[in-house]
Amino acid sequence: MTATQQDKVFQVPRRLQGIQPTLIRQIFERALPGSINFGIGEPDLPTPQFMREEAARVTLEEQNGYTSHAGLLSLREKIAAQYPHLNLDANQVCVTVGSQEAMTAAFLSIVEEGDEVLVPNPAFPAYENCVHISGGKTVFYRLPAEKDFAFDIEEFKSKITSKTKIAVVISPSNPTGKIFTKEDFQAIAEVLKDTGIYLISDEIYADLYFTKNAPHSASEFYERTIIVSGLSKSLSMTGWRVGWIASSQTDVVKAALTLHGFMTVCTSTISQKAALLGWTDEAERAKADAREIYKRRGEFLIDILQKELGLRATAPEGAFYTMVDVRRIGDDAEVAEKFLQNRVITVPGIAFGSEAKGFLRVSFCNPEDRIEEGVRRMKEALSK
Repeated sequence: MTATQQDKVFQVPRRLQGIQPTLIRQIFERALPGSINFGIGEPDLPTPQFMREEAARVTLEEQNGYTSHAGLLSLREKIAAQYPHLNLDANQVCVTVGSQEAMTAAFLSIVEEGDEVLVPNPAFPAYENCVHISGGKTVFYRLPAEKDFAFDIEEFKSKITSKTKIAVVISPSNPTGKIFTKEDFQAIAEVLKDTGIYLISDEIYADLYFTKNAPHSASEFYERTIIVSGLSKSLSMTGWRVGWIASSQTDVVKAALTLHGFMTVCTSTISQKAALLGWTDEAERAKADAREIYKRRGEFLIDILQKELGLRATAPEGAFYTMVDVRRIGDDAEVAEKFLQNRVITVPGIAFGSEAKGFLRVSFCNPEDRIEEGVRRMKEALSK
């Protein structure tokens, strides 16, 4: 080896240049011991006991080698049946290592260098990074703060160009907790009709809703929809890593499956076998109980923020987040820093996009007594 070769400095490939840990992660890593975490996007409720017992039984009693790359046939059939309007076959579903892998694989399977991808502003920050890794260009469409982050079809329509390859919808939304309505999806379908644009529908929070009826899936209205979802949020199974990509667009699923096979081989066999119980009556009761708990906590949080701090927060329709308007007391990053130093973790809205600047995303994945203590600390931080 020559001296020149030895001295050569490692350079990050172009596709990874500019990719950094999210602001959310940076805040978590700086949190003081004993902090109350209002920034977390993870259920604090335990994984249902029957799921844990099944995983233990499978571990002790069964051989757990590789499954097929796509996942257990029986699990894929259950996932396919969740979308009866699509009449999916099992080969139109790929079980992934959480919905994050499903999302990444979908972009890498569709996007070519220079393609544009429409992403909501605000949105879960992984989307912009996944578009970058895939060689695409992120184009943001506003979910206007003045409308409490509701969907605006004219704004969406105005961002479409001849280079648009994919549009992304997240419903219920991370970070806003808003749900796209039937009318929203109908309008999107009309705008995208005959364009050839794919629609990625992030439905990871689909079972966590506080409205009278369950949210619609974008796939009910637009054929070229790629669903990414999983059990992480609905059954408190974040660490189990069970997600999926499902679509009537078979070629996209096959391309994602090829990537998945090389990246992970298959999702954990133990997790997959336990996940088969995710559609039982017992599981549906657990999901319903979680909805009631989070709904009650969300209402409690919004009420106490108004009473104790005089801060208005949006009414969540799903997921477990509210957006708290802090514009009258200061910059969102500075306010979040004050809270962080007083052992309360919140996430400044700017972490999710420019439209959320002036807001904090506050999670209600804490019991009421912890919420009350967290707000007390926030009030104390603002009085200093």
